[in-house]
Amino acid sequence: MLSCTVLLNLLTLAFSCIGLLSSMTFIFIVISSHRFRRNLSLILAMNLSIGGLITCSAMLNQTIYMLLNAPEDYLCPYRSYFMTVGGLYIFQTTLLQSFHRLRVTVFVHDRRLRYQSRQLFSVLSLISFTICFIGLLPLLLKKRFPYYPDAHACYIAFNDVVGVLYPSICFYFTPLILQITISSWILWHISHKTLAGQPFYKTKRRILKERRVLFRLSIPVLLLMSVGVIYFVFFFRTIIPGQQWQAPAYALHLSFSGTSLATALSMLANLLFYHQVSDVVRNLFRCCVQNKSKHRRIIIVI
Repeated sequence: MLSCTVLLNLLTLAFSCIGLLSSMTFIFIVISSHRFRRNLSLILAMNLSIGGLITCSAMLNQTIYMLLNAPEDYLCPYRSYFMTVGGLYIFQTTLLQSFHRLRVTVFVHDRRLRYQSRQLFSVLSLISFTICFIGLLPLLLKKRFPYYPDAHACYIAFNDVVGVLYPSICFYFTPLILQITISSWILWHISHKTLAGQPFYKTKRRILKERRVLFRLSIPVLLLMSVGVIYFVFFFRTIIPGQQWQAPAYALHLSFSGTSLATALSMLANLLFYHQVSDVVRNLFRCCVQNKSKHRRIIIVI
């Protein structure tokens, strides 16, 4: 069992490093380019990377403590708090991206939204960020991030019904429902309004394109929700009445590994799917390879 938990911690450490590097790369590329800073889609995608950066930083710190078998310290609940805040902000940002897609498709001819979109989404991003931080403060202040001696980590208890359902309903499932509603609205508008009277192949091509875009925007949510099933399996198994069942020692390790994997894949997808940013990464990689080859040739000649 000890080797299993160590393996899960090492995987969590590796996934957290991948997610951290991917999110930092995306943020640095967008911030360093004036042209990218004026692109609203990239700014919203950068907010997604900020959420991943918060999650992976807290997860990396927590995993190091778990590997070292460090005793409980006063920062333990804060690491879990920021880990959860980062995941919440990823959900909020994907909702804002869907809302931006709604603006450029359904409300594309609305001049007020066209000229005030940057200000609008800046305010919405700030509000979402504030909601994520303030919304989880009651759990932190009421000490709902208890310490697990077996895992050497803090997190919401599996049998804490309020601690689990409150953030799940308010900050996970509500944005998910809104995102599904917005996506359905966009697809309905394109098929019934925008392309009415157009040839069938044009309508089908545009709908397929929009589905690809909406699916790309929902990838972080789908990944985090899929690994969230791991946590909810232990949660529902624990709260079943009439059974004295205790979550196994590896449950928290497995949950952390799944979350770090989903966050790392989300940050990698965010880095690769935006061709403006991926082209910069590809050019930098090509330059590094060429410089290494030139350096080797100089050494061989000498």
